[in-house]
Amino acid sequence: MGPIPEAVKEFVREARVCRIATVRPNGEPHAIPVCPVFDGEATVYVDIGDKYASAQGVQANGKVAVLIDYYEDNWALLKGVLLRCTAELIEGEERDRAWALIREKFPQYSTVGWEPRLTLALRVDDWRQWGIIQATRATEAS
Repeated sequence: MGPIPEAVKEFVREARVCRIATVRPNGEPHAIPVCPVFDGEATVYVDIGDKYASAQGVQANGKVAVLIDYYEDNWALLKGVLLRCTAELIEGEERDRAWALIREKFPQYSTVGWEPRLTLALRVDDWRQWGIIQATRATEAS
């Protein structure tokens, strides 16, 4: 796939929750909801517990699927993005930048004392979308 189109980037940037899927070391799939932030280009940042199945999957394999979707009973309005990513544990300046984005987008983190645990940069290798580009074109035509 080519570069991520602006309409898809905006959809990813606005997401308040997404699901990430990993594969446990024993081969079992595992998915969890997380609160993502997007760098605006091709990296999604998330923070997960470092002792759970998703962390084990990332450490064993490094491949992560990210699903962001919007559901409507009118299926003509369904939208979504599937990002296939390579996960990297981040530290230092990049982690500080990611957490500045996280705290800006999710100020409620400060009320629960949430601090960095296993902060990941999910680098987009491939992507698919549905309903976003078509919806944008239909809106522009109106």
